[in-house]
Amino acid sequence: MAGGIAGTGEAPCAPGRLDDGLCCEGAETAKPRVIESTRIVTAVVGSLIEAQPGCLGIAWNGQFGRSPEQWLEQSRRSFDPFPNHPYSLWIEIVHFVSGKTIGAYTKGLSAFIGREIEFEVDGLDERTVTARVAGLSSYLIANGIEAGPKSGAVFEADSEVDHHVAVLHRNSRFRIGPVISFFSLQDRAGRLKTYQIIPSSLARDHPLLVMLGKVGLFDLTKSENLIELRPDHYVSETRLESLDGGVSQELSKMLATDAYAEADTNARRALASGDIASARSFLQPWAEEVGQLQEVLQLALTLCDAFMFMPPAPRRP
Repeated sequence: MAGGIAGTGEAPCAPGRLDDGLCCEGAETAKPRVIESTRIVTAVVGSLIEAQPGCLGIAWNGQFGRSPEQWLEQSRRSFDPFPNHPYSLWIEIVHFVSGKTIGAYTKGLSAFIGREIEFEVDGLDERTVTARVAGLSSYLIANGIEAGPKSGAVFEADSEVDHHVAVLHRNSRFRIGPVISFFSLQDRAGRLKTYQIIPSSLARDHPLLVMLGKVGLFDLTKSENLIELRPDHYVSETRLESLDGGVSQELSKMLATDAYAEADTNARRALASGDIASARSFLQPWAEEVGQLQEVLQLALTLCDAFMFMPPAPRRP
């Protein structure tokens, strides 16, 4: 964690990085935890500001800035325990809007726990969102990600949130890296829409899916081929060619084997004689492979490891 001080003198002071420990020449020291080294840097920067009245501001970790007045006042609590530590010097809370929902994500929290927070819960105003994200961030900085909510957890309604809130550890849809994502479990605002994982155009044109469809082993409308997404999370509902092209390539790999060629020939003969059951049995292994691909895609789309549509940049309130 590093802070830089911009001053009016010829040699602005920039404290060094302390992530790797505080070292004296010729001495061996234990590596402090990030929170411990951050507290030390915060206190040192505060003392430097007090000693250099001409300071213009502090750039924290190359991500955001703080005024010298704010830093000087809050750095006096550098070594205070949670909840009084000056966490607001160490993270930034950025607000965004999706549809009618005000959300927020953090910048800087990943330095402490390896993830940012991405908070998008329906029905809250900006002040409440800020308080929730700030409180969660402060707690996680002090206690670590192990003490935080686990992926898959669901919170009950409370005095401010009148519905269930789910948690997933996934990638940010804003591409800021891994996040702890908080979101409304129920579709209270009519934001969800159902999409086909493998689109009808691919099912119509790809020989493997055409053959599986003939014997009843592939159906576009079944739940394993459907996913619920929020259109307001994307620039448009135009599917990305990179996703569908990648799916097509994976399907082509499945049929580009001698085993499939033999199964396809046998299945066609069985169909020609009216023996649908035998045709299904010949093709069953490839239907299972397609099912596994659908499961992988559904998980990847849910965790934002892949995108069906182009995600937008955050839109400010």
